[in-house]
Amino acid sequence: MLFFDNRRPAPNHPLIKPPERPARRHIGSLSMNYDHDLCILFLYHKCDALTKKHLNCLRASNPGAHIIPLTDSVPELLPDSVDVGLFPSSFASAHKWRNIDATLYRWFEHRVCIARRYLIVEYDCLCNVNLDEYYAEVRDADVAGIDFFTQEDNPRWKWFGESELRNLPMEDRKYAAGISPLTCTMFSNEALESIVNNIYRNDVFCELRLGTIIRKLGLKFQRLPVLKRSTICWHIYPWRADRAGLFHGIKSLDHNNGRAGQPGNLDSRIYDWLRSFTSDRELLPFHLRGRWQGFRRRMRLRGIGSQDQDRKM
Repeated sequence: MLFFDNRRPAPNHPLIKPPERPARRHIGSLSMNYDHDLCILFLYHKCDALTKKHLNCLRASNPGAHIIPLTDSVPELLPDSVDVGLFPSSFASAHKWRNIDATLYRWFEHRVCIARRYLIVEYDCLCNVNLDEYYAEVRDADVAGIDFFTQEDNPRWKWFGESELRNLPMEDRKYAAGISPLTCTMFSNEALESIVNNIYRNDVFCELRLGTIIRKLGLKFQRLPVLKRSTICWHIYPWRADRAGLFHGIKSLDHNNGRAGQPGNLDSRIYDWLRSFTSDRELLPFHLRGRWQGFRRRMRLRGIGSQDQDRKM
């Protein structure tokens, strides 16, 4: 476990020691030295058995990546964690669930290593694949993830409501955009540096804040291929997670109990296309799931026992 004196790592801490920098990137006449090609930031808020299992799976599947467990002011830390609660902060501190992205920005401002790319993986992600290979198709994007949309694309998204938009500066509301979910988003070093230098510090819902600044800065967002992004939901993943992949959200150790397998290639593509028309990026609104359980089961979009599992969450 890392020990932080006051609110910064001790000067003689091994993470402060200048590392070897094998990767070099040339930008015009400038060069950028990197400590790592891929840095995976494992965000968590508790040290339960599920969190530990997911971190162990992530490490076993990504031996070549630099993985940092990242948290904010929790009573118990995972080994080798960085707690951004020990750093000074200029971000809104209320409602951490709304401002979870601030954990990323605060870490970046005080980081002691530089990576070519940074990838957010939250505690309820099950990963049993090499993520450098998994994100190969979007490796050159400024920002890559699951879904990005503007007000014009998705005007009924909850966080485009007037009560939330007023938290953005008046002159920036024309750039309002969403990124959903926040987890499993990858950034280039240059893009994340630009985002952190320009991000809003007041209380703005994380997916709206990040999406808006990406659009304002003109950064290139690229979606993961459909079969890869279809296993990453903003809600509990509705099928079994019993094959190679990156899955979100997996919120229990017995997640697979009573669930059906995910539909095949064609069905997954149809499902992904249909849900792109809804404001919450789900085939049916979240509050109607129970009512339409039978329909979804007949369409092979949901496991028979999954509704009972969801109620336990």
